[in-house]
Order: sequence, then structure tokens, then C-alpha cells
Amino acid sequence: MKSKNFDINEIINDFDNLDPEFIYPQGTPLEEIHKTLNARGSQIILECGVRKGFSTSIFTYHSEKNNGHCFSVDIEDCSDVVISEHWSFIKSDDRDVKKILNKFTLLDEKGIDILFIDSLHTAKHLKQVLYSWYPYLNKNSIIFIDDIDSFPYHKNQPKNSLMNNINWDEMNKFTLDFSRSNKSDVTLVQFYKKSGLAKLYKNSEKGSLPNKIQSSDRSYVLIQLIKLSRSIKNAFKD
Repeated sequence: MKSKNFDINEIINDFDNLDPEFIYPQGTPLEEIHKTLNARGSQIILECGVRKGFSTSIFTYHSEKNNGHCFSVDIEDCSDVVISEHWSFIKSDDRDVKKILNKFTLLDEKGIDILFIDSLHTAKHLKQVLYSWYPYLNKNSIIFIDDIDSFPYHKNQPKNSLMNNINWDEMNKFTLDFSRSNKSDVTLVQFYKKSGLAKLYKNSEKGSLPNKIQSSDRSYVLIQLIKLSRSIKNAFKD
């Protein structure tokens, strides 16, 4: 394979030099993904969100290594970020299941083993993507949700961003609510380093439908409104 923006061999060598017994806090989200894929065989991967192709390169590397395939989706044209017979790209909204399945029939025929969601960072979009693709996930598949820790975007942090702070918190809350509402079907592990990563193990068969969110935490919305109000006031003070 060839990666346009990254030296995949250097990345993998750095990953492989990690202690094989490392626990997530010692590594990054992509190192956790690499470790996970190392422990699995041939996988059908659906990647939602490509951008420069960092995660794409890692997924494609493992697809070549284990004779799997990575299918990537992005609303921008990212068709040149990787060159490999084990990688396919479509320019599309990742919620447009019909369009994507028409091109990538294998996702329906064989099902999805790894779903990686890193597209539009809002809880609403995350919910739509997850519920749309959930029925196509195989038993014992894994769902990765990137960017669920808002800390890097808090005030006085390097990436200080009010909207990202709010959006990341809402995505994290949705992920928690989703796992609690589907606790018989999914097991959630959350990692907090850099911008965070959620890892959900799906226990149910392909074709199963997820439950609707049962939590209705009105206090969370109120807290976010209070935070927003305070941030606006502080902005005017500054």
C-alpha cells in the first residue's frame, strides 16, 4: 500500500515498539486501534470520515496484512489518500446507506466487522450514523467512536474551543446513553487521552436493531445552557 500523507512503515514500527502489554492510557487512540486489529484476522472495515487518511492508512495496512478490506466514506474527495487493492473509497454522506451499499455490496453480503465513526462531530450525526449501520454489524464486531473527550477544548487548554467542548461532551453522553440502553447487546470501554476514543463490542447477531435511547437527562441540557451562558459572559469580560 501507499499512503499519500503518512509513512505507514514508520507509524507501524513506532506502534510495534510499544510494550505489548500496554494499557490504553500509555498509548493513543490509533495505537489502541492498531493493537485491536493485531489481535483479529481478516476484517471488513467501514470507516466514516477520512480527511488526510491517518486512520485510513492504518486500517488499510491491516487489511493488506490479513486479506481484509477497508471501505471509506467522506463528503470530500479523499480518493487519493491511499493506494491499495484492499481499500475502496466513495464520496458520500455516511448516512446514505443505500448509495454506499449499492457501490460496496460486500458490506451487506459479508457484514461489517469494524465500524469507525469520525465524521461530523455532533451527537445528532453520530446517532444517525450508528443507528443506520448497526444492522449491518456482525456478531462480535467492534465500533470505534473517535473524539469523545472534550478536555483538550476546555478553556485555557491548547485547543480551546467552546463549540467543540459542547459537541464532544454531547457525543460522549450519547455514547454512554446508547450503551446503557443496549447493555444486553453492547459492551462499552472508554479511553481518555488526546481527544478520546469509545470502543463498543457488539454481542448480537447481524440484522439486530438497537434499542432507542431510554435516558432523558434534562439536567444535562440545562447544564450545557448554563455553561454556554457563562462562556458568553466571560467572553465579553475578556
